[in-house]
Amino acid sequence: LQANMITRKDSLARSLRRMKIVHGNVYNFFPVSFNLPNDYTKFLSYFAKSKNKNSNMVWISKPSDLSRGRGIYLFSDISDLLYEGPTVVQKYIDNPLLIGGYKFDLRIYVVVTSYHPLRIYMHHDGLVRFGTEKYNQSGIENVYAHLTNTSINRYGPSYSIDKEKIGAGCKWTITQLRSYFAKCNIDDRLIWERIKHLITLTILMQVNAVPRSAKQCIELYGFDVILDSHHKPWLLEVNFTPALGNDCQADVTVKLPMLIDFLKLIRRKIVVPRPATESMRKRRSRVNILRSSAKTTPSRICFNDAKPTGEDFDDDEDFFKRRFMISPLQLENTQKLSKIPDIKISSLKVRLDESSRESLVTSNSNTVNSVRKLRSKSSVTVMSRRRLSTLPASPPEFKIGGFYLTYPISNTTPDVSNGDVDIAKCVAEIRKVLKDSRGKFKLDSMKQSCFYGTPTVNWNLLSGLTVE
Repeated sequence: LQANMITRKDSLARSLRRMKIVHGNVYNFFPVSFNLPNDYTKFLSYFAKSKNKNSNMVWISKPSDLSRGRGIYLFSDISDLLYEGPTVVQKYIDNPLLIGGYKFDLRIYVVVTSYHPLRIYMHHDGLVRFGTEKYNQSGIENVYAHLTNTSINRYGPSYSIDKEKIGAGCKWTITQLRSYFAKCNIDDRLIWERIKHLITLTILMQVNAVPRSAKQCIELYGFDVILDSHHKPWLLEVNFTPALGNDCQADVTVKLPMLIDFLKLIRRKIVVPRPATESMRKRRSRVNILRSSAKTTPSRICFNDAKPTGEDFDDDEDFFKRRFMISPLQLENTQKLSKIPDIKISSLKVRLDESSRESLVTSNSNTVNSVRKLRSKSSVTVMSRRRLSTLPASPPEFKIGGFYLTYPISNTTPDVSNGDVDIAKCVAEIRKVLKDSRGKFKLDSMKQSCFYGTPTVNWNLLSGLTVE
């Protein structure tokens, strides 16, 4: 899979820049970025123009192939720019949203269960990662104030101190953050609507690069998002292998349930057998065709009306029975159908005596009658391989565990996401949804009917710059 298209920093910057040129400001959720050394001349030109407008503009340098905050530093003078390998230089977001005076970003867990058609799920909980020292724009050399990576802040001098409004450590859960927003009378519905579509627009960039043969793939991503003082989300980076270790109680609260829900998503994926090719059908003898039409194995049973029972983990056989609610009688009939004696054939000619031929016809007729009874008495439908391959894709479940469906976003979207994705139509639909959402939430605020009550925002409490 072309996973590095969005998970490598330089590829992500390049892809988002192209998408913004093609589709416009709907992709305006990524800071201005340059890939060095290729874009060094363009960066110098942009740096000179921006320096004339704002002499205090800050930039951040990130090595393209490193993680966990290694090699990242801030600079405002071009003479301070040093790099050895591929590097992304990015305009620094100098007006982040603060809590208690501390900068933070969000780690959001996203699962792609299928690329053809596209299915995206976002977990309802995630991590909020704080800097361990108060944000100060002038002191750009202080990594504990400007970087939120846990691998860096765990070694900070203020990590174990009980910090104002944050507490000890450097992590919250997203549930805690939403509770804090509620206390500040902030309606965060538009924030999460924007984040949801930000994730979808990012994954759309690599859909057509994934081969259609990779239908059974499943990917877990960690999206890092930061909010500015106007509550606008900005994408920082996408992690292909997000850290799943437990460093504090927030990790245990978020990651363990997320992994359990991730396994539930995997269990929903049932492998459908591939249909036989035309050349294989031509090579079958007359008796083989008769046997294949009568013989039914569990791999050729389609559980159309089966309903899960809520069992999460168990032995394979018990889980299979409970997952699809198969009665002992149905299981016994299925096992009987698979016990048809093999027939030895020589080339395409089958030589049988009269007694063997009569027994074969009797066995096949009994098998066909059993199949008809099984079809009429149970919810298990016996189908041919050809019919299985032409079945329409079932509608995706809106909620599986703690994962909620992010894409498709409406009933008409699956028509767009089948086959090769028409990205232009998908982007147009997301643009329309975002426009409708802004109007809806603005109207709610005017009517003073926000999700969390009165729309009056306590900005002093939110920023933490003054203590009430």
